[in-house]
Amino acid sequence: MDYNKDELTYIGNRIRQLRIKSGLTQEQLGEKANLHYSYIGQVERGDKVPSLKTLKKITKALNTSLDFLLEPEEEYRVKSDRELLKQELVSLFKNRSNKEMEMILNIIRTILDEFDKLKFESKENSLKK
Repeated sequence: MDYNKDELTYIGNRIRQLRIKSGLTQEQLGEKANLHYSYIGQVERGDKVPSLKTLKKITKALNTSLDFLLEPEEEYRVKSDRELLKQELVSLFKNRSNKEMEMILNIIRTILDEFDKLKFESKENSLKK
């Protein structure tokens, strides 16, 4: 992969942000990604050019996607909370059977239907006043 210094710095900073947000040290991220912690530091500083395979290892260890890691910072700020919530929802289903997932989805649908009804009733009541 050919990157200029700004791109390497950006990628390194994003990895550092996500690592810190995940509560991991460079050593812990290195262990999870099967990479040496000093290499993680070099990538974070933009001193090393990570291969696609290495970036995939790092994003997997950070429970994120390559797209999420590489998207522009403005988009990241807007999407980050929503993306993290989506990832958390996906992780909740990770070790569930299909039957359990269907049951959970039905419960979620019921909750959302009730939530929408409450929002509608609240809106109607405010219009009556």
